[in-house]
Amino acid sequence: MEDVAKHIVGTWRLVHQIKINADGTTEYPYGEDAIGYISYSDTGIMSVHISRKSRAEVKDIADLKHDYLAYFGKYEIDSEKQVVRHLVEGELFPGGHAQVLVRKYRFDGDLMYLKTVDGSNLEILWQRVR
Repeated sequence: MEDVAKHIVGTWRLVHQIKINADGTTEYPYGEDAIGYISYSDTGIMSVHISRKSRAEVKDIADLKHDYLAYFGKYEIDSEKQVVRHLVEGELFPGGHAQVLVRKYRFDGDLMYLKTVDGSNLEILWQRVR
């Protein structure tokens, strides 16, 4: 875990979040120009925020669910399985996620790829900020 922890600790800026459908088509859940950050501390705490870049004024709070993602909690690394587990303690929309979100990780220079393993087939690409 130590080597992976050295790679993962820090702040990362969203490059893209893509959903790959069964037919091979792709979708951008928060738009092609989505913005966001994910942070992993050396104390085992993480948080993530992803937003549509262009958002209208929210008139119905239920609509926000399609425009903004936010949660925080602890994280753990399983270097054997090459996954990071986000142990969700709080989120913008309670009950919107499982309490443990598992992401397969891969690093390439200053890029970190996180891929869901729950069948939703999301790939989230992050670039190191610091």
